[in-house]
Amino acid sequence: MLGSAFLIQYRNPYTDPDMINGDLTHGIPDDGNDTTAQSHPRPEPAGTDLQTPLYDHQPSDIGTDILPDSCGIPPGGNARSNKNKIQGGKQKNSGRKFGIGRIFAVLGILLLGWLAFSVVRLYVTPDRNLRQIYLVPPDAAVIIQSSEPVRDWQRFSSSDPWKRLMQAPSLAEMTETINALDSTIRNNKTLLSLVGKRDMTILLHKTRTRDFDFLIVVDLRKASKLEMLKDQVENLLKLAGNDVTRRKYNGINILEMKDAASGDVLYCAFVDNHFAASYSPALVHAAIDEREKPHIGLEYSFLEVEKLVGGRGLYRIFLNYSCLPEFLSIYLGSIDETLASVFNSMEFAGMWMDSSSEKIELKGYTMMKDVADPYVAALLGSGRSRIRAQDILPARTALFADIGFDNAAVFVRSLEQAMEANDPAGYAEYVRMRERLEKYFGISLEDDFLGWMAGEFAYIQLEPGLLGQQPEMLLAVRACSIREARKSMAHIEKRIRGHSPIRISSVNYKGYDINYVEMKGFFRLFFGKLFDRFETPYYTYVNDYVVFSMSAASLLSFVEDIEQKNLLKNDPDFKKALSRASSTSTFFAYVDTHKFYPQLRGMLSPQTWNDIQANRHVLYGFPRATLQISDEKGKVSLNAVIEHAPYAFETAPIHAEEEPDDPATEERDQSEKELMSELKRFYVEKFEGNVLREYYEDGTLLSESEVKEGKRHGRYREFHPNGALRLRGKYSKGQPRGTWKYYTEDGAFDRKEKH
Repeated sequence: MLGSAFLIQYRNPYTDPDMINGDLTHGIPDDGNDTTAQSHPRPEPAGTDLQTPLYDHQPSDIGTDILPDSCGIPPGGNARSNKNKIQGGKQKNSGRKFGIGRIFAVLGILLLGWLAFSVVRLYVTPDRNLRQIYLVPPDAAVIIQSSEPVRDWQRFSSSDPWKRLMQAPSLAEMTETINALDSTIRNNKTLLSLVGKRDMTILLHKTRTRDFDFLIVVDLRKASKLEMLKDQVENLLKLAGNDVTRRKYNGINILEMKDAASGDVLYCAFVDNHFAASYSPALVHAAIDEREKPHIGLEYSFLEVEKLVGGRGLYRIFLNYSCLPEFLSIYLGSIDETLASVFNSMEFAGMWMDSSSEKIELKGYTMMKDVADPYVAALLGSGRSRIRAQDILPARTALFADIGFDNAAVFVRSLEQAMEANDPAGYAEYVRMRERLEKYFGISLEDDFLGWMAGEFAYIQLEPGLLGQQPEMLLAVRACSIREARKSMAHIEKRIRGHSPIRISSVNYKGYDINYVEMKGFFRLFFGKLFDRFETPYYTYVNDYVVFSMSAASLLSFVEDIEQKNLLKNDPDFKKALSRASSTSTFFAYVDTHKFYPQLRGMLSPQTWNDIQANRHVLYGFPRATLQISDEKGKVSLNAVIEHAPYAFETAPIHAEEEPDDPATEERDQSEKELMSELKRFYVEKFEGNVLREYYEDGTLLSESEVKEGKRHGRYREFHPNGALRLRGKYSKGQPRGTWKYYTEDGAFDRKEKH
């Protein structure tokens, strides 16, 4: 078409009839004033033969079919007088008069043909598109999706939480890679705008014992039909200075790009309408293999959760619970049994993520297996309750996990039914022991113990209290009536005391009864392994709650918090975190990072703890986190919020000169010392057999001392941090007496001193 238009518009002086007949103005409007030819005749050059074409003597003899009209007539001549000569030269120029025009015409036609073919191929030929999820290998632990990756990345990478994460030393290598990607995106906005609204999936896989790798898949859509685009990718990689090789795997070309500086190899492949890339060749191979026999993309539970979260938020994040424990073991070492039972009960979780300068928020749903851990199944199917335990919990709470249910007896029956279906032998043993105890003591566990319980259990982990350096644990159970709770517990105590040698004791501290039942596995009788940690419970009553603990020291410190009104409900940060959650739920968890961080040491592998220490300044930038799980008409909903706030570690102030002590401050300090002394004395006398034990910060025993009337009196022993005896001696009314012997860390005698 373009070539045809060119030929129509062009007027050749040798072939155009109007021009041959001398009508050089055909088609030009006549204003009646054209007198140019008469007024200004051209002088004829001397020696010019009017019968000879003017330019026949030129060697090249070209251009006569494309010269301007005025060049087609010799000077001083006219078209009519030269008609015969022109027609005579017609035969001579017939081989070239259309030469250049035809070349342009052919090129135009070819160009238009190629464009037409490309358009037809792009928009007319049917698309043979493959769903992106069909390329996801079955061992992907985490799946991250974005529908507009460039825009979403620019928004997220500029957020304060992300900048904080990138300060982590353990993420240094990842940070370098991500910064390079970010630079590429920012410097190539025009090129990457072609990506636009395209689906992108990032997959996280465990590849080695202590490492993981990414697989990135981008949907090219119609652009994937252009072979030229695929060829240019290889050329661009070579121009960037990379060593690029090509090989085939299952009929798919794989480009291997080796970075000359680092030696790393990036593996890329065009798989149908997708572009896949990873630094692990096994992951690219796995994606190609999935193309023929997809797994995750055909899983019913994944399809269901994908429908619930599709198109929402900045990113969509999916957790594959079957692979999550192995993935987390990179950081946690061995997985806690309770956490493993939760993972083994789930199939997939899907969440959408949003981010701001103040928080990262995740909302979504999780899908349970048809056959789940009995405790997890009973918990998630137990209903929901109002979150109220914060009214009595200390402000030094590091971890607060709240379990809500409709009815305690129904909850336990659900546990029993699930246990019977999944562990018949264990269930039979449980029933045998329960019936035996009920018959022996003459009590009903359901009526006497479960009957007074309302719909809330709260598990709390606290910072060390006034009596030690170890974290403390509490279990608070809300009662329908605290009076009925006291009555029922008193009945159980009476029956146990009258039919067994089990020791039951009670002491009163500041109006609170601290009770103790010396019977291991007390809670396991009612809730199985759910509260295994509370083997020999101490308990007291506070407001509408019965509060249990494994140690009297924890309950005594708890009572002091109550007396001083040092409560979680008064903490403004907790109130802000709680305001983002629903007031009722099946499960709610709150973590204060600054308080919980020191307790991680006992929960993590040594290597992971070392990594955590190096990243402390990053973790402290995320001071609080909440997780809420609720049963919503057969679906389990998730809501997680991770708060972000600037944090700088405090340094000790330098004073030019010491200021005089404030008498009021001295009085407060003295009062606190007296309080601690009173509390410790009460604890040692009532619960420790008049033996005072002190500990190092890591919980290792530092010393043991007999006491009398609140003073050290009797034997005294002190230990090295490795547990070896450091010295032995005696006190008398708070003063060292007699011979004291000292020992080295390897147990050898060092010296002795007399007092």
